[in-house]
Amino acid sequence: MRRKIVRVGASLCILLPKEVIKVMEWNFEDEINLILDEENEVVILRNPKTQKVEKKMMMDRFDKFLETYGQNLDTLAADSESKVYQ
Repeated sequence: MRRKIVRVGASLCILLPKEVIKVMEWNFEDEINLILDEENEVVILRNPKTQKVEKKMMMDRFDKFLETYGQNLDTLAADSESKVYQ
């Protein structure tokens, strides 16, 4: 999708179509995350609402991992420490 850069007051802006705003569930004065990848000449707009959900899901998965394998990891850590001191 191609967009033109327009002047709004003293600023340069890129206007996004209503469809994009609707899909991203953005409203007036919402904050968004802008990521600039200079090396690849890419600008990414991320929805912080989505990132919070992704982070929560990741933490939930990590908690489940620790619940399942935590004792095994503790045993491995203890074994490796005892071998270091032998």
